[in-house]
Order: sequence, then C-alpha cells, then structure tokens
Amino acid sequence: MNKRIKVFITTLTGSILFALLFKWWTTGNPFHPSTILFGTIIFILILISLSISNKFFGYFLSLPIKKIKKIIIPAFIIFMLIILFISLIIIGLLMYLFHLIMGLDTTHFIKTLLEVEFPATIRYYSVCALIASAFFFYNIWRQAVDREQQLKEENLTYKYRTLKTQVNPHFLFNSLNTLSEIIYVDTKKADNYIQKLAGIYRYILDHEETDFIPLQEEIRFVNQYFSLQKERDGSKIRLEINIRQPENYRIIPISLQILVENALKHNVASENKPLRIVIHTTDDSSIIVSNNMQRKNILNGSHGMGLSNLKERVNLIIGKEMTIETDNEFFTVKLPIDKIK
Repeated sequence: MNKRIKVFITTLTGSILFALLFKWWTTGNPFHPSTILFGTIIFILILISLSISNKFFGYFLSLPIKKIKKIIIPAFIIFMLIILFISLIIIGLLMYLFHLIMGLDTTHFIKTLLEVEFPATIRYYSVCALIASAFFFYNIWRQAVDREQQLKEENLTYKYRTLKTQVNPHFLFNSLNTLSEIIYVDTKKADNYIQKLAGIYRYILDHEETDFIPLQEEIRFVNQYFSLQKERDGSKIRLEINIRQPENYRIIPISLQILVENALKHNVASENKPLRIVIHTTDDSSIIVSNNMQRKNILNGSHGMGLSNLKERVNLIIGKEMTIETDNEFFTVKLPIDKIK
C-alpha cells in the first residue's frame, strides 16, 4: 500500500510539473486554463500505462525464455497499440468534458479532434513509444538474464549438494572392504580399526555441510586416515607430507583423503616395493599429491567415482580445474587450494 501511495504521489507531482513546463514552452503561460486538462490527461495515462505494464511484465517474466523470444516483438506492438487506443479515448473524453465545463463551442469538436488533437497525440506518442520500447526491451533482457543466472546458481547448488552426498557411501564402501580383510585374521586389530574408522567417519559427517576447512585440519585428518591403513599394510605403504605454511591456506574437506585413498586402492604394495605417497605445496596455491605407479591387474568395482567427484567439487567451489597427470612411473594430481586473505 505504501508503494502504491508513493507511485501515486510521484505520478501526480510529475504530471503537474510536466504540464506546467509544457504549457509554458508552447503558450508562454504555465497557468493556462488548458494546463489542468493537459496535466489530468498525463496523470491518468501514466497510471493506466503503469497498471497495464505491471500485468504485462508479470505475464512475460513467468514464461520460459525461449517462448519470450518468439512472441516478444508482436506482443510489444500489441501492447503499444492498446496504450495508444486507450490514450485517444481518454483524450477525446476529457477534452469534450473540458469544452462543456468551459462553455466552449462543440460544433466542430469531432473534426478538430480527428484533424488536430489526434495527429498531435500520435506524434508525441511516437516519441514516447521509442523511449518506452528501449526501456521495455532492456527490462525484459535484464530480468531474463537475472533469472537465468538464478537458475544456474540453483542448479550448481543442487549439483554440489548431490556430489557431496556421494562422498560418504564411497568412503564407507572402501573402508568396509578393508575391514572385511582383517576381521577374521586379527579381531583385536579389527576392533581398533573400527574405533578409528568411527572417528574418521565422524570427521566426514561434521564437515558434510562445509565448503572449506583449514589446511592444517585436513592434514591431521589424512595422517589419522593413513595410520588406519598402516594397521593393515604396515611398512608396505609410506606417506610423506611437506606443506609450507599450512596455516595460510584452506581446502575442500576430505579432498586429500580421497587422493590418498585413490593411490592405496589402485596400486599394489609390498615390503620390497612399497607404495610411496608424497604431498607437497607449489607456488601457485596448489597441492601436489603423487605416488609411484604399481597398478593392480584387476580393479574390482572401480569406476573412478572418487576422483571425478572431487574434480567436480573443486570446479564448483574454487572455480579452478584439478589436473591429473600419469606416466609409467608416477601418478600425479594437482589440487587447487584457497589462500586465506
């Protein structure tokens, strides 16, 4: 209601000022008797145009963008013709009423209206139509762009939430496979493994809704995770972490764990040929995670979900690409991280 009152007052004030200035410019007398008529016509036309425009814009913005493109020009022409038709009717009625009130001769009123007033109205209206068309198409374009951007952001948010929910089942599946290998060999080790696994899984749950965590915290988590794996593999696997000034960076949660897990899952390890995983930083706000290539002959149930999932998360959150390089000796992943400002 307050908005409508403001629009009403603004329109009324603008109409009065415009009528005074226009009559001053055309007749030299801003307080000419016809000033009231002219101001009233402007005021009514603006209110009607605003009312129709609101309904028109509201209808268009509810349509799909493809449909808007198809009907925008003919719809706008129809809109402008409707406004022109209403304007001519209002001008005719108000001018006739003005003639009656002022006691003017109405014998040739229709002829004057058709030959003088209507042509003049159409000329002025043509100028206003050009201005209105520019305003109209700009608003339609801006609203369409804003809506596309909003839909894009909503789609990215939904996609990211979906990606995050894929991490936990993937980690749990691999961990249960590991547990199944040791539970019948050493029950005490299996019990210790379950306790550590619970702590690790709690970490994952605690950061399920978090986009970034301090790099130091992720490093502690990776060390905890790796110690869990060493209970089964011992000295067959080795982890070296060389991170300079980790307090200056933050990272996507569970990202380093996924890369370490990927190396453990896809490579064989032995006492003679241990699997060596190295994590170190670069000078361009990235972390390098590499391991020597000792690929397994058979990858049971491996579809690369962990790496592809992480790659999409990095792209969505940080806006940079995670790169993967491989040769006959090393498998290397370059993981972007975020520098704390």
